[in-house]
Amino acid sequence: MHIGNHALCTMIRDIEFTSMEGKRFSPVDFRPQEVRIDQNLTIVDVRREGENFRIFFKFITTFSGMGSINIEGDLLYNGIDLEPAWKKDKSIAEAAAQEIQGSIFAASTVETILLARDLRLPPPLPMPTIQKKKDIIGFG
Repeated sequence: MHIGNHALCTMIRDIEFTSMEGKRFSPVDFRPQEVRIDQNLTIVDVRREGENFRIFFKFITTFSGMGSINIEGDLLYNGIDLEPAWKKDKSIAEAAAQEIQGSIFAASTVETILLARDLRLPPPLPMPTIQKKKDIIGFG
């Protein structure tokens, strides 16, 4: 999947998913009372491409014994120089980390929701609930 500029912040030029894998480990009728859902983002590599940086990532979502969804991809970033921090200790410069990680999380979470639906796993985000308000008499 390819997500163009219009959906992303100004320094993020492109996000592309290169691999998506979903597995269900338990029968569909298995419904535990509580499901722990963990999401983990790992930056795998950062490479300079002209004036841009290509950031390779893995985004893994696990559903406590029920299944997992693994997404791999890359993001094209055009902002501050990411090479010094990456070469020093395999980290993303603090000034760019929030934008880069936030963009990857947002795009990957949407895909995870769709794959979870197809695998009949719970959504990785809490779904909104509607609560009936008590009848109120008077104003205020």
